Amino acid sequence: MNSTETTRLLGLLRRVLRDCSMLYERCGKWMVRRYPNLIEGDTQEFLELMDDLHRGLIIKVYVDIVRADDRWSATEKQIAAEMIEHLWGNQLRGAELREAATALFSQADALTWESLVAPFVRYPPLEDSKTQVETIAMRLGNLVAKCDGVLRPEEETALHTMQQAIDMALRPAHPDQVLAPLSGDKEAHSAQAQQQEQQEEAPPPRTSAETDLSREERLSQALKELDELIGLDSVKERVKSYTNFLKLQEQRKQAGLTTMPISLHMSFVGNPGTGKTTVARILGQILGALGTLNNGHVVETDRSGLVAEYAGQTGPKTNKLCDSALNGVLFIDEAYSLIDTSGEDAYGREAVQSLLKRMEDNRDQLAVILAGYEKEMESLIRSNPGLSSRVTTTIVFEDYSPTDLGKIFEVLCNQNQYELLGEARYLLLVGFSYLYQKRDRHFGNGRLARNTFEDSVRKLADRIARSSELTEALLTRLSAEDISIPGISNELLIKLADQAPLPLVLCTACKGRIRIQPRSLGCRIKCPKCEEIQVHPWASLAEDEAAC
Repeated sequence: MNSTETTRLLGLLRRVLRDCSMLYERCGKWMVRRYPNLIEGDTQEFLELMDDLHRGLIIKVYVDIVRADDRWSATEKQIAAEMIEHLWGNQLRGAELREAATALFSQADALTWESLVAPFVRYPPLEDSKTQVETIAMRLGNLVAKCDGVLRPEEETALHTMQQAIDMALRPAHPDQVLAPLSGDKEAHSAQAQQQEQQEEAPPPRTSAETDLSREERLSQALKELDELIGLDSVKERVKSYTNFLKLQEQRKQAGLTTMPISLHMSFVGNPGTGKTTVARILGQILGALGTLNNGHVVETDRSGLVAEYAGQTGPKTNKLCDSALNGVLFIDEAYSLIDTSGEDAYGREAVQSLLKRMEDNRDQLAVILAGYEKEMESLIRSNPGLSSRVTTTIVFEDYSPTDLGKIFEVLCNQNQYELLGEARYLLLVGFSYLYQKRDRHFGNGRLARNTFEDSVRKLADRIARSSELTEALLTRLSAEDISIPGISNELLIKLADQAPLPLVLCTACKGRIRIQPRSLGCRIKCPKCEEIQVHPWASLAEDEAAC
């Protein structure tokens, strides 16, 4: 490999190493700032652990690939030197490098994929970063495997094996049974058991990073995060209106004026994947920033977190969960499952009665959000006078449009440093439109976009693995041939694209309708009427829609 190629390769390597470090650091700081009540032990130790895990991931990827062909080429040595400098700040060559590399191989034997990615499996707020972990690991693996310009069969096999192992570690068949302790001095126990322990403890006080921010800054951050959500226009309007109402009541209270009684309890209704949990987390931040609740943390649960298996245990279990949510938000997903249609579920009724008492007794310290399908939630609240009198605010979450799903997909691309080509955008619009028209209450919404992104990245990974030449474009561009949408075969997707109309956009200047070529999505185009230069990342496929 010539010097130019080596320089290019090492540049790609440094970027991947930096991205890995930044991902673990960012996720660690986010957990400490926003979800300290979920973290086991000291928050500073957790940050240090996240740094150690990022180092371990880099070592594990490198060693698994290098070992595949029992060779240690000159380029692989250079990669090892760059890694060691990144990991420990030491510039090593010759015998020192060989000695350090030997230590890497020894360390790798003690590492498992399950332990290296454990935070992203254990902590629900980090689940959205799973694909980033997988992407970084596979980019590094491909760089190591192809650094000398030759992809040997053993290396190709190692790449596929590694991808499967990481995928299984990040998405275990039984996540509640995963044994993945986050530090060596703790006994291994399941994520479910750990979550139960955390629920029984009151949340810790805010971290210094949070208290350093004024209430106005925290509120501004929360509203900015709300604004940045894709779609959900009516939901945003309701949350902002609710925020303004709370601000007014606080201002009147500070001025010594009378205030209206405030009910913090509400219901979020809509199909799965429409952003209910995300908005609940943001609402918790808003309530904390306003001072309506002292903390504003969110405890997420479902029927299993409230209802016990044996008589006499449900009440105490529900109360412990409410204790953990005091001064914050208790978010109960699929809340309608607390009471079955037969009316014979004594344990569910006990949970509801215990919950109602806490909603009344702690009405100034606890916000309960009940979430689920619209019809079932209406039935649940109407069936119980206590719920209907306490849950007076309902926010409806509509299904995402095909264009919104495309925008969610693009956000995932940006987070993972992928460029989305125009024809790939078109295929996404075609596929999402097809599934949207056929949708029922089980339509995946945001989860559909996420699953599509993950499947497409895996398809790209397969294409990369077959290629011996490695370029930045190959690593970072999703083309039409990479798009894979769950529920639509590749053959059907191509057929639908052949039959679909050209994308329709509205000119940003003259507001005229323009039909453009699929490859022009996301690129600069000129309006044929007013000659305005503009970019339309997304478009509509229907004549009666004015989206772009």
